[in-house]
Amino acid sequence: MYYRIEDKLIPITDENITDWNGIAAILTPEEVKQANLPLTLTPEENFDRSKGNGCRLIIENNRICGEIHIPTHAKSVGFIWKEPNLLLIDPDGIAGECFQKINEMRPHHRDGADDVLMDFILALIMDDMNMIEHMEDQLSQLEQNVLDGKTDHFIHQMSHLRKQLNARNRYYAQLDDMMTTLQENSADLLDTFSSNRLQYVLRRLNHLRSETQMLREYATQISSEYQAQVDLGQNRIMKLLTIVTTVFMPLTLITGWYGMNFVNMPELQWEYGYPAIIIVSILVIIGCMSVFRRKHYW
Repeated sequence: MYYRIEDKLIPITDENITDWNGIAAILTPEEVKQANLPLTLTPEENFDRSKGNGCRLIIENNRICGEIHIPTHAKSVGFIWKEPNLLLIDPDGIAGECFQKINEMRPHHRDGADDVLMDFILALIMDDMNMIEHMEDQLSQLEQNVLDGKTDHFIHQMSHLRKQLNARNRYYAQLDDMMTTLQENSADLLDTFSSNRLQYVLRRLNHLRSETQMLREYATQISSEYQAQVDLGQNRIMKLLTIVTTVFMPLTLITGWYGMNFVNMPELQWEYGYPAIIIVSILVIIGCMSVFRRKHYW
């Protein structure tokens, strides 16, 4: 799709383009190869998103190229910016979605491709705070499950959330680095309004990074609570086993002692010797349980 850059992005067809001046184009890699693009917007042969796995900025003598990989959506987009035009190489359809958001924004005096580029980056991260809040709700539910003892699938769920948080944090860090590089190397190409929008994008990226880092710390805290619950359960089991062992130790002594069967052993020939040992064993158990109850061991 092609747009003429004015106060609004006005859709046009390639037949209506007589002069590449104030044009924004969204093309798939296949369409780029067939399109009649000006030389300044023609990608290099190595400009291939399938080979990348992050965000990077390529500053050339007469133009600026960028590649953005969004790991949480497994989508990619590339751009070539040469005033006054902008080309977006969009194999996954994400640029088209962002342009719809841009047209729904309040007009920001889009008098050049730099304004559109800033709005495009902003549209990429516009809804990310809602996604972060959704992940926070998931973490809160996981924490409640831990407190309720419902930890059957905790490790799998926490691992999935941590991967998402790490991917988002890395994505925001790469975008922040890319936009900082753009700010430092292309200040002369940005008008005052675009520079202000760039500052806003950087502030928003820093805020998103802070939120994801906070959630990573929250996830670590929940994992510690889970481990504490596991340790507590193990301690309870060991406590029960210790009590059982302590109760049966004197019984083991009694059975071992009277199992020797010496000829002159007391009570060996006594008519009530066997019932007496049974009664003594029961009294030992009752005595041990009474002591444990008084000491609040169980």
